[in-house]
Amino acid sequence: MTEPTTTPARSDGTELLTRLDRLKPGRPHRKLMFMGGLGYTFDSFDGALMGYALATLIVIWQIPAGTGGWLLSCIFIGYLVGALLSGILADRIGRKKLLVTALLIFCACSVMMGTAQTVTELFIWRTLAGIGIGAETTLIAPYISEFLPAKYRGRFVARTVGFLSFGYVLAGVVAPLLISPNPEAGWRIAAFICALPVLLLLWWRRSMPESPRFLLAKGRTAEAEAIVTEIERDSEIDPDASPATGTERAAGTPTTSVGVGAQLGALFAGPMLRTTLILWTLWFILTGVNYGFSAWMPALLVAAKGFTITKSLWFAAATAISQVPGYYIAAWLIDKMERKWLIAVYATGATCSALTVALTDSQVVLLVGVCFLAAFVNGSAAVYYTYTAELYPTAIRATGMGAASAIGRLGAISAPVAIGYLYEGLGFTNVLLILVACLACAVFIVVVFGEKTAGRVLQEDIKGRPLTH
Repeated sequence: MTEPTTTPARSDGTELLTRLDRLKPGRPHRKLMFMGGLGYTFDSFDGALMGYALATLIVIWQIPAGTGGWLLSCIFIGYLVGALLSGILADRIGRKKLLVTALLIFCACSVMMGTAQTVTELFIWRTLAGIGIGAETTLIAPYISEFLPAKYRGRFVARTVGFLSFGYVLAGVVAPLLISPNPEAGWRIAAFICALPVLLLLWWRRSMPESPRFLLAKGRTAEAEAIVTEIERDSEIDPDASPATGTERAAGTPTTSVGVGAQLGALFAGPMLRTTLILWTLWFILTGVNYGFSAWMPALLVAAKGFTITKSLWFAAATAISQVPGYYIAAWLIDKMERKWLIAVYATGATCSALTVALTDSQVVLLVGVCFLAAFVNGSAAVYYTYTAELYPTAIRATGMGAASAIGRLGAISAPVAIGYLYEGLGFTNVLLILVACLACAVFIVVVFGEKTAGRVLQEDIKGRPLTH
């Protein structure tokens, strides 16, 4: 008669991380990727659709150009605040709580925006909705990365980020069908529609697990054990089997609660200073070029190239569609190449594409250049989202991601404004050449100073000890 087996207590952080690292991605990982990906899709759908709606509303309500510019930009102010606050809070109270809270803020404020009667109300609700969106987009990538083994992490996170492209394409289809026939009512319906899918996603996320790495960093080993065991069972892995030898390291001494200043200060402590400055520069340049290009390209094509509004919008639609292969080719390559080199390849492709757009007089070549520029600039996000999450230890990962994302939002705010002023004095070609110079700078920085992270386990503490007291 065989002796009954019992599950041994597993209180060792190293063992739990080894068990996570030995898993091949299965149903629980795909479910997390789908949930996170839908979050990205709804976020980009809201940003693009409400951008169309507010642009229409500026005409209908006869809002002055200066005020209209602030109305269009207020979402980025919310993004910046949400990104920074969510990163700090997620490293203190957990990833799951902040993701769900961000969804609630986003959903509620989108509904309220649809009821707005004045420009002031629109500005307030759009900014607050931006806080929710900024928080969510910041947290999804680091949250998912903390469940994945090093071998598969890059492609899964990159595929998740690639869901952003679907939202832009969907908004490009919905906007003319919903807003154009009846703009007075259409923009309000658009605001309500932006909130509806999030209710479904919010229901799904009731069952989202907390990050085991976060729990281990906080000394909550029993909770981490339960989550890892459940993931193993859902992946059809025997939790009682002897774990394969892994390379993950223990979570270290549980962190105690520290001040916000200490959390932010850890981003600049010792070798982390170089990492933070490199990442901030990349986020500022690549996000700024992305939003500056997408915001101004239709208008610049009309003003500088003599396009009709209809033709410029078709060009905009083509750039939205071209983002899809840009993201998913990056997802295919990300575990075949070192991250820093893939970022450099994409930034180089964007540089060459911007140069083509600046110098060509052919509409066919211009269309090809615009599409490649959108594919390379947007596709690079699939890589630098993953890259950023890998360069910070668990105790400050969300803080680091939030701060980098906030710097990126500064680029998103400042680039469209700068392009507007530069175009008046320099013209279309020179504005594009400035973008070329910025992208070339990004290539130089990542090639010369960027670190290698492909295949590196998240807990490997090369950069210094996690934030502890």
